[in-house]
Amino acid sequence: MGAEESRAGNYGLMGANSVNRNMNKQIQRARPWSLLHQCSVDQWKAGHAEAAGFQETIMSCSGVVFKDCSVTFCTSRQGIINIKSGPIFSFRRKSKFTKMAEHFEYNHIPAHLSSIQNFHVKSVLCYKGNTVILHLVRNLMTQFGIIDLHQNKFLGIFGHQTVEFVNEALRGEISPDGAMVMIKIPSLKTGNNAFVFQLYDLDTKQLVSEISPPYNHSIFAFDPKSCSSRLAMTSFKEGHDNSLCLVRAASWDILAINSRVDDLRTSLHPNLKDLKYSLEGNILFAVMVTSGCHCREKRTRRFQPIDVSIYIFDGENAQTLHCIQYHRYACGVHSCPINYMPTFSYCGSRMAIVLNDMETSTDHIQIYKLPIYGNLQNRCRIRILQQFSPEIIERLPLPARLINYLRFQPEYV
Repeated sequence: MGAEESRAGNYGLMGANSVNRNMNKQIQRARPWSLLHQCSVDQWKAGHAEAAGFQETIMSCSGVVFKDCSVTFCTSRQGIINIKSGPIFSFRRKSKFTKMAEHFEYNHIPAHLSSIQNFHVKSVLCYKGNTVILHLVRNLMTQFGIIDLHQNKFLGIFGHQTVEFVNEALRGEISPDGAMVMIKIPSLKTGNNAFVFQLYDLDTKQLVSEISPPYNHSIFAFDPKSCSSRLAMTSFKEGHDNSLCLVRAASWDILAINSRVDDLRTSLHPNLKDLKYSLEGNILFAVMVTSGCHCREKRTRRFQPIDVSIYIFDGENAQTLHCIQYHRYACGVHSCPINYMPTFSYCGSRMAIVLNDMETSTDHIQIYKLPIYGNLQNRCRIRILQQFSPEIIERLPLPARLINYLRFQPEYV
């Protein structure tokens, strides 16, 4: 059964075992970017996701970004629920802080920081593995906190600012080795609404380097193939507002540039929502959505879909490889990003998206084959991960370094 039959919806009647067999058969002969499978969200949750090699079963969330979820942390996907607030939360405080903030403040912030030193959680800035970076506020000033979820331990505070920032103004990402974090914050040195990138060492909690990009909407992503020394950045070069650059961290040297990311626009603002690498780092994805608010309007019940375009680039030279476009009944301004962002399989060779046909608001999941780059070692990793689940990988009688490689963790972790 090929991709065209999948597009017609014949996979809807398949059980999980049939999905697994068909996926293994198709993956050998299908070309890159081919549609491998399509199913409903309910079928995805009922076993199609696991059979196709995906860990994420939650592909939609009713949470509002910066109210229930953050750009990187979904309360539904991470299983965070609204705790029952006791006397520790006054009515005034509960009205100011989200369910996500309440969860972390109640369960992970030491009591003396919350009650005595007056630290409050505003949101989750970013996370990687068991490390979570929180946006904290004390006396109307922003700071950042580090939490180790594995040890359930608060590791300290860094990045003291002299003002309190709104969550929407911040963006952060932890490096692949967990040693650094890059944070985008409004600049306090100029009055033209400029932003600054700050690179912090998470061990010493000291500022390593900073730079002001030429455009306020510039975003970034760490390269998984490097320790913490290389990033991808959009609109990073002066005069190139529609560009993608590969940049050396700390020195900020541009290693490669694609000066035309979006063929339809001269600027990536305000359509660009996110920039992310594939698991092994050989491919880059820039997610563009229709600008403006597309929430359901209560009086007319009018619900406009957004157009989502995923531009795909080579992770080594930033050159354009492909583009996938689809429709989604969501809002790119207020919806939790998992409603339109792609997710990747265990093996890293497949991408899943949730989309809607124009004729109906029913949610569908589609799986696409990604091109496989790299050496024989990477190809062997993909084949092994297509045969064994992550739980089995952990128990294989292999050296720790090889286990880490199979889990897409850097060898230096």
